[in-house]
Amino acid sequence: MAIAIVLLGINLRTLFSSLPPLVDDVRDALGLSAFAAGLLTTLPVLFFGALAPLAPRVAGAVPVERALTACALLTAVGAAMRGLGGVAPLYAGTLLAGVAIALAQTLVPVLIRARFPDDLGHLTGAFSMSLPLGATLGSALAVPLEHAFDGWEGSLAFWALPALLATIVWLPAALRPGTRVTGQAPGAALLRDPVAWSVAGFFGIQSMGFFAGLSWLPSILEDDGYSSATAGALQGVGNFLQLLPAFLLPVLAGRHTNQLGLLVGVVALSVAGPLGLLVAPDAAPLWVVVLGLGQGAALGLGLILPVLRGGDVRTVASLMAMTLSVGYFIASTGPWLLGLAHDVTGDWTVPLVILLLIGAAQLPVGLRAATGRTIGRVPA
Repeated sequence: MAIAIVLLGINLRTLFSSLPPLVDDVRDALGLSAFAAGLLTTLPVLFFGALAPLAPRVAGAVPVERALTACALLTAVGAAMRGLGGVAPLYAGTLLAGVAIALAQTLVPVLIRARFPDDLGHLTGAFSMSLPLGATLGSALAVPLEHAFDGWEGSLAFWALPALLATIVWLPAALRPGTRVTGQAPGAALLRDPVAWSVAGFFGIQSMGFFAGLSWLPSILEDDGYSSATAGALQGVGNFLQLLPAFLLPVLAGRHTNQLGLLVGVVALSVAGPLGLLVAPDAAPLWVVVLGLGQGAALGLGLILPVLRGGDVRTVASLMAMTLSVGYFIASTGPWLLGLAHDVTGDWTVPLVILLLIGAAQLPVGLRAATGRTIGRVPA
């Protein structure tokens, strides 16, 4: 199951990371503005927010393993569509895969809490680690795949293959009775809980920074004089370095009732990266490393907090749905906000300042989540 979770998780980020290194070629071929290109990352994130509340109902209606298998298959179909060429298939494939990813990333933590309550930290860490791993592969291989397939279409379509592999791996679990999450959900009670809003807000702010950086960091590096291949490789390095903190933070957080110290460390790294790119751009590789460590740590903390704050499986399912719904609506503003700031100012100074402020905002927003009480019933 751990292998299946990691393999599925990898496919939840290749959809996003495989496009930015190719965005200039895609824009030239299709005549897209920076704002329109940013929508290719923003629209699926909006779907994440809109569809996350459906996940608890899905978990109660069908086995979670079966739903995750279907999500992997839809992700493969969406990735293949993006490689057909043209504006319509590119956007349609992105949205289809976005729907599948929206449900999958909500259901995986619920499955972990339901089936493996004694090993939350390690399995959540493995899932958290798989997300930057997918982002690393997508960004690092985008340009080499473009050269291998003689076009950006083949590079984007390639990512249907690992999604198909995930479908095959999950298929045996889908054929068994599987896991259902039944019982009364907390519902509107979460909307009145400040701890729940802090959990959701922290996840949203950290995701906002992640998707903004994922969308535009290669362009920022290219503006500093790096080639497209080097910029993509540097982003791949930054994404790769997210793996260790993304795994360790859930493990460490699961061992303590208070995560304030971890939150402060996450914020320090998240601020130092864009600040370094602003004041010392010649050392850009170093700041990409720092930013990658900060984003990986923030992701790990953001994914484990709903699992830790929920007192039972049903509460975790509802809190995770609220977290991803609210969080991804916040996150969706990141890519287009940086793209719009660049279109207005003509350079990347203001976008980097915005990225710095996003990192700093994680501290006040996440305080209650890091030091708060458990929500809902705590099993005896």
